[in-house]
Amino acid sequence: MFRKIDWKTFWYTNFFSILTLSAGIVFTAKPDIITTICKWIGIICFIAGGLLLLLNLFPKLRSSQNIIYGLVFLLIGILLEVIPIFLKVLIPILFGGWILASSVSGMYRNFVFRRDVPRWWIGFALCTASALLSIFVMTRPIAVMDDTVRIIGIGFILHAVIRLVSSLLGMNGYKAAAENVVETTIQE
Repeated sequence: MFRKIDWKTFWYTNFFSILTLSAGIVFTAKPDIITTICKWIGIICFIAGGLLLLLNLFPKLRSSQNIIYGLVFLLIGILLEVIPIFLKVLIPILFGGWILASSVSGMYRNFVFRRDVPRWWIGFALCTASALLSIFVMTRPIAVMDDTVRIIGIGFILHAVIRLVSSLLGMNGYKAAAENVVETTIQE
């Protein structure tokens, strides 16, 4: 049995699809917006660090964890404000380093098992290609980050368009279902 459709929910969902579409367009057209986002995150971290350190002024709220977290947040906030490109460079370097370590480990594992596995060289070659890719990522962090943001933007656009088209195609079905609501009462 169909129930009455809540159109507020229908438009609320579409509103978020439109926001996602807008974010996707911005990320695709202007991937360096990450620098601005880093600055805002820096401000938030700076305020959070300051608040945690202020809590230590009150004897009942004083703890060594508040001091450590406060200093860490202050440091991150200052870094992101003074050098907003810091996070934009750090993410690909950390990600590339993780891939490199994993790839070298895979290369070693495949090489060690070369006597037991007849096609060990396939895994070794794939891990070598992965290691080379990670070196590429780590040596060109800004270009990689810009491309990643563009890809995320394209993903947002595709997701939003699919959601909006699906929603609009289903709107007629929702209307038809709302018109054909049959009220039934069961009497004992």
